[in-house]
Amino acid sequence: MGANTSSVVVVGGGIMGASIAWHLARLGARVTVLEQGSRAASGVTRWSYGWVGTASASASDNPAAFSSTLQAIADFNRLALDLGPLPIAARGAMVWLDNDAQTAALIDQQRSAGVNLQPLDAQQISALEPCMITPPALAAWAPDDFAVEPVALAKMLLSGAEQAGAEVLYGRRVDGIETHNGRVTAARCATQTYAADTVVLANAGAAIGLAAGVGLPLPLLTRPAVLMRFAAPAGVVRHLVYGNGLELRPALEGGVACAEEAPAEGEAGLPALVERTTKAIRQMFIGATALSLRAVSIGHRPMTPEGKPVMGYLAGVEGVYALVAHPGIVLAPHLGRLAAEEIVRTRR
Repeated sequence: MGANTSSVVVVGGGIMGASIAWHLARLGARVTVLEQGSRAASGVTRWSYGWVGTASASASDNPAAFSSTLQAIADFNRLALDLGPLPIAARGAMVWLDNDAQTAALIDQQRSAGVNLQPLDAQQISALEPCMITPPALAAWAPDDFAVEPVALAKMLLSGAEQAGAEVLYGRRVDGIETHNGRVTAARCATQTYAADTVVLANAGAAIGLAAGVGLPLPLLTRPAVLMRFAAPAGVVRHLVYGNGLELRPALEGGVACAEEAPAEGEAGLPALVERTTKAIRQMFIGATALSLRAVSIGHRPMTPEGKPVMGYLAGVEGVYALVAHPGIVLAPHLGRLAAEEIVRTRR
């Protein structure tokens, strides 16, 4: 069995692993990223929706998480300055709830939290979404929210990491973590080990098994969600739209992306869910009769019962660091920066 020497091994080439690898490499760390898929972001990130913003969230349900999300969103501006134009699929989000009173309460609540949210009447909604057949009487408009294509962003970060000196390897499934005298020594794949004094578990729910292999429990669970991608005429949906039981946005490559809760039947329930969703979109937008499914899958979102990120060294084995959070797309630029700074500071 061969061995490669690397100071930091990042397990996972999704959005979280890509972010911490990029930040680590820019801080001068020697980094190797091990991604089990044949390409970047082939796991949970591939089926992430990519809404960056708070317009559909309740500030009062979890004020601490809401505040953290606002802080994290600010990091996207820094990311764009360092990486260049980000893969933004849509700017601006339109949200309406079950009735006007609920929508008005959402606007008031978010404004009180410092979010730029504006009321729109039916005429203003039609101006922004001219293909909408029956606009609601009231919607909340979040001009600062946007949709980013998760896979494209992960690729940008990994490319930037490579330019900063990191090595990114695909088809490398990490089977275990090797230790000696209470500290990490390597990440082990089927035919090769990758020596390291720090191993970062940034591989979403799969981090649970790797941590357990060295006796370290991770307080994570996974919750399923569905992402559908449809081919559709250009301009049918122009912004992030959350209403009438649908969560839609344009896709950067064309067409429409739609997020849904996973059916109780799991994979077996996907055909019926696609049929219902397709019908609902066609009833909502002019031109959507040409809608056709491109892809659908259930992604398993990693999260803690309290909704807090897992970020930090795990007690029990020196040098094992975990970085797993939901929503990963929103939090990755911010948490990747903080985690990289912590790791470099600790190593020094």
